[in-house]
Amino acid sequence: MTSTVPDCDPIRFSTCDWAERDRLAALRELCGREIMKLAPEPLSGGPFHLATTMRSFPGLGTGTWAVGNLQVARTREFVRDGNSDDLLMLVVSSGVQTVSQRGWERTLNAGDACLMSMAETATMSYPSSSHLTSLRLPRRMLAPLVPNLDDAVMRPVPRDAHALRLLARYVELSDGFELTTPELRHVVTNHVHDLVALVIGANRDATAQANGRGVRAARLAAIKADIVENLGRHDLTIGAVAARQRLTPRHVQRLLEGDGTTFSEFVLGQRLVRAHRLLADPRFLDRSISTVAFEVGFGDLSYFNRTFRKLYGATPSDVRAAAWRDRR
Repeated sequence: MTSTVPDCDPIRFSTCDWAERDRLAALRELCGREIMKLAPEPLSGGPFHLATTMRSFPGLGTGTWAVGNLQVARTREFVRDGNSDDLLMLVVSSGVQTVSQRGWERTLNAGDACLMSMAETATMSYPSSSHLTSLRLPRRMLAPLVPNLDDAVMRPVPRDAHALRLLARYVELSDGFELTTPELRHVVTNHVHDLVALVIGANRDATAQANGRGVRAARLAAIKADIVENLGRHDLTIGAVAARQRLTPRHVQRLLEGDGTTFSEFVLGQRLVRAHRLLADPRFLDRSISTVAFEVGFGDLSYFNRTFRKLYGATPSDVRAAAWRDRR
């Protein structure tokens, strides 16, 4: 699945947004002809659904999808739509998807991926509810990175491939990135190209470049996300994060140092940010300051108060008092 919308702002829609009697016609017209360039048809007479969030900017289009009881086809009409230079990578996160192209048929389960060509007819079927990620990539930008790029089309990608796991996680996390400038969008696009090239078979120079750029960025993003997701745990250590990320503690520390911080500094900063958010939110006024401190991972209240004031120039009590005034 793909998008031809040139705006980097997210585009979201769902068949649930339309009256049931209008869903198929709306999907065929708006999503098929104007955005996705695919022809949708229900697989059976039962209900079907499609919901997506898409972003598109030069060199990359991304989409997250929830689909069920649908088949979408890349027809000859759409092959002539001007996107014939694009490749499409599909990564399934749950459910089952069947893809057909060049006379081959592949069944993709959770964790599987497949590269397809937008220059050729194809079908993608979702008999039951499935979730997946799509990446639209210009062939001309991948060709210098991957020898015999065309041979990678419809070639199975092992689900346990480390580069594929890094790619899937990085794309997931990038949905939360604020890509407010062309430079930031260019950086993320390069990282995704690096990781896709590794997944499908990068050449020696591209592998070296990816290890120093895309892989590093994906690992750093995953480390930071791991820390943020586990801030409230009092056993949050660099060793625990390294184990979950399948890295050594020293590798984790080097990646953070390359970003201008340390493990301890990043954890402290994120805990203080979360604490400030909770204290300033009128919805959480029933929580005491000590409760908030404990919830975000602090075990020493005096240390929490001291570091909070140093960062924000105000005490936790000051922030809480302001929240009470806002509520009134």
